[in-house]
Amino acid sequence: MRSPTGTLQPSNSFPHRRGLTSGYLMKLIRESLRMTQFQLSELLDVDVATIQGWETGRRPVTSMRVADLAYLRAKLIHRGANPKLFEVLRDAVDADLVLDYAIKRGSAKVDGTGHPLAAVVHRRDLTNLITWPLTGSLPSQLAGLVDIDATRRGPSSRHPELGADERQRLFSHLLKIADERRRADDALLRRQAIYLLAFDSEPTTAGWLVDEHRAALNRARSRNDVPAWVAVRSASVALARYGFQEPLIDFVATGLSDDEQAIANLNYWAYWVGEASDTYTDDSFMAANDPRHAAGTRLFRHLVDRLDNASEQAELYIHTLWQLLLARPNVAAGDPSARMAAQRKIQMLDTAGLTASARQKVSDVTYGLRLS
Repeated sequence: MRSPTGTLQPSNSFPHRRGLTSGYLMKLIRESLRMTQFQLSELLDVDVATIQGWETGRRPVTSMRVADLAYLRAKLIHRGANPKLFEVLRDAVDADLVLDYAIKRGSAKVDGTGHPLAAVVHRRDLTNLITWPLTGSLPSQLAGLVDIDATRRGPSSRHPELGADERQRLFSHLLKIADERRRADDALLRRQAIYLLAFDSEPTTAGWLVDEHRAALNRARSRNDVPAWVAVRSASVALARYGFQEPLIDFVATGLSDDEQAIANLNYWAYWVGEASDTYTDDSFMAANDPRHAAGTRLFRHLVDRLDNASEQAELYIHTLWQLLLARPNVAAGDPSARMAAQRKIQMLDTAGLTASARQKVSDVTYGLRLS
């Protein structure tokens, strides 16, 4: 059990891996070339211990000079490595920064200034890499680029793994800042910490999230503005991962009930899936932009892929797809294959467990797809 105050002693010398995710990705890049660690060391003119250090995260790839890292990239692409893997590697380095910062500090008191979770609003690709060691799920941007089983022999890990102590320090840190950083200028830091707390398995964390949701809902009902409802959304989505559906269903019914909240919801989703090209340093973009400025094609496909009533966020996905078709009625016509996929998914959808509102939206979406 863990409390927000925590019992872990702060230590900047805690022996954790500072390049866990990027190191594992380096391993996948090497394996994609069918090379051994020794062969790669010869190609790059480094010792085998250096390769082993990278791949285990004990020696961060970022400890290399920029010129050496560029040389490594050029050498491996020349040997046949997919250049897109190095785009993912860039995000993996950022993911390691978040993990390293949190694990190093544990439950120590920290200033929100300079925290990597407070730098920019995260997109799905980065978040998938941060949570890779927690879920074991291959990040979607790596699908088709690597084959985990291609060269794997014996008992070898299929994803980057955090040790028990590393996990404990990570979540102790996230819980501490989520509990203590409550100023308005810490909103992004706190929101993104709460999102990551959903991947903890501690009952204490679930209990904290229940209390957080209750408090956030009371604030939102009294203020009724976008930032307040964004806080409710964060706690609701986190609780849905624990199997508590009611908070998210209530958020969809009340927190997304007017035009301002609808715009904020679509703006966030468009940014999350990479539809919006700008990078934001706070959440104000949700209310500032008109969702009609985004094409919506990538978001449409993202939501269609998630049309599954077994998903913990099924009601939110259905509502957002319904909103997207209202805001961009021609989005399905511009992507016939995604439209056909949506029609198949809806036919297979078991709506018995959905709310009456969600069932009506499924019907509206079905009708909209026929007209497109």
